[in-house]
Amino acid sequence: MTMNRPRWVLLLLGASFFVAGVADAFLPPLRGKDYTVVDVVHAFVIGALCYTWCRAEALARGVVPPGRSALVAGLFPLLGLPIYFFRTRPWRLALVATLWALGFLLAGLLLSAAGTLLTEQVLVRR
Repeated sequence: MTMNRPRWVLLLLGASFFVAGVADAFLPPLRGKDYTVVDVVHAFVIGALCYTWCRAEALARGVVPPGRSALVAGLFPLLGLPIYFFRTRPWRLALVATLWALGFLLAGLLLSAAGTLLTEQVLVRR
């Protein structure tokens, strides 16, 4: 079975959470902050991949994203993805897609935490 482009982008997005988690284990937090440089860079990667996914998903479904919905999803994913869903789908399907996106975010956060914890465990054993 071959995967279409939107699924490849989602796979890449999920992998980026794990990679960011692994990289976080090697870097100290920024001075006075709870996050590292990797987290800042990853925020931009998330935005770019959300934009790419919206464009690829619209192409795969054969619809034109209304207005600048994909751009808003890239700049502000937490707000932009639900906007994209509600502008490209009936409201019930948009609500389901928003819930799936929330679940994907939670899975990504778990992947990031798992990457950090696994890397820290490997580093401690050395």
